[in-house]
Amino acid sequence: MQIADRTEERAFEPDSLYDAPSYRPREAARILSIPVSTVKAYCFGQGYRTRAGDAKTFAAVIMPADREQKLLSFANLCELHVLRAITKRHSIPLQQVRSALQYLRVELKVERPLLDQEFMTNGINLFLEYSGQLLNISLRGQAALRGQLEAALTRIERGSSGRPIRLFPFSRPASTAEQPRIVAIDPRIGFGRPVVLPARVRTEVIIDRFEAGDSPDEMAADYGVTQADILEAVRFEYRLAA
Repeated sequence: MQIADRTEERAFEPDSLYDAPSYRPREAARILSIPVSTVKAYCFGQGYRTRAGDAKTFAAVIMPADREQKLLSFANLCELHVLRAITKRHSIPLQQVRSALQYLRVELKVERPLLDQEFMTNGINLFLEYSGQLLNISLRGQAALRGQLEAALTRIERGSSGRPIRLFPFSRPASTAEQPRIVAIDPRIGFGRPVVLPARVRTEVIIDRFEAGDSPDEMAADYGVTQADILEAVRFEYRLAA
């Protein structure tokens, strides 16, 4: 596959808001419906033993916002969101995913390819091209993986510079065709916690009121949104609880 030559390296510039250490691994896992052990492995690596009993360390795939304090940023949430789409249904070993992403870093000349806007174009093709050789994915498997990657990437909203600025986590099982963009993660709103975007109210407030007996109609009137928006927040919170 040919890609255009680039005379300058592109990099994902750090930003105090989007890269601020804000989430514990358990909270990130809950928001994204990912096992906390997976979040820790992606972001901080993990120790393991070989069949021979030798102790080994598996290096992290994502650069966490604060390794010492074990804290993640909004940008890390976006990376986790995309990585989960790669690994969830295809049982691709994390070590091999890391190798494929390193290949993208070389080809795309960017340190964090999962955050880069070009991953949506050249990036996916290059990832599949490399992982197809490395992982022996069938053509059918590649098509399925492409579909899941594209679905995950469309849940990330970008600013004019291409930087991820808002994430719409899946409020329904990822295989569900209908995926409303009602619940959002935005570092500028609600301290980066899940909110009902049209109302800018945190979903935890909605579920607290719902469990206290407030009806969706009442809350919809209070916040100037539709009943469907309120029910989507309830569905999101119950899915996380499950």
